[in-house]
Amino acid sequence: MSALLVLWDLDLTLLDPAGFGSRMIAPALAEMVGREPVMDVSFAGRTDRAICTELLERNGIEPREDLVTTLLHAVAERCEAHGQDLLDAGGGALPGAHDAVAALASVDGLHQGIVTGNMRRTALLKLRLCGFDGLPDPRLGAFGDHHADRADLVRGALTTARGRGLDVSADHAVVIGDHVHDVRGALDAGVRCVAIATGRVSADELRSAGARSVLPHLTDADALLSAILAHTSAPC
Repeated sequence: MSALLVLWDLDLTLLDPAGFGSRMIAPALAEMVGREPVMDVSFAGRTDRAICTELLERNGIEPREDLVTTLLHAVAERCEAHGQDLLDAGGGALPGAHDAVAALASVDGLHQGIVTGNMRRTALLKLRLCGFDGLPDPRLGAFGDHHADRADLVRGALTTARGRGLDVSADHAVVIGDHVHDVRGALDAGVRCVAIATGRVSADELRSAGARSVLPHLTDADALLSAILAHTSAPC
């Protein structure tokens, strides 16, 4: 019997990072370039690999694979050393997020993973800081240090889930995210998207991007589950 795989985005979907990432990237990049870095690139909805690649280019450094990896590693180390900064700046789980994850966990045959632009180390840190204890399951996920394109993240998460013994196809998977990049990444990978308008993108923009359902927040777990099940043929 096919499983149903729900893939959660993290930032501004499950949790508010309160600008943590940009505050950690800037000093790490400054050390590489030897000056105050240019930071005017888009962060929202993108993967850490894509962001770091563009930041190196904008600062006159050829974004070779080894240099991108070096910057990602430096950012991850800084995040781990200064994790309390996220909470001190007002970050944390979004309203209803813990209850939503718990509600989905009670559904037979439904598995919760992660598809996030955050690199794995940063994602695990944020989940811990925001009180998510093992769910969504980071073993069923894909992270932004491995892929620049969000569709590749979704495909990677499906491959990972199958590698862990889940019988899951794109038709039995749903991405939950807050940004048009989440929606488009899901659709490009052949997966449906339930969007949550808790980020910086309006509900209309999310619908226009192709989200099957758009919810205003996560505080209605029944509405979330109904939206997920309405767009899959999983036998839950």
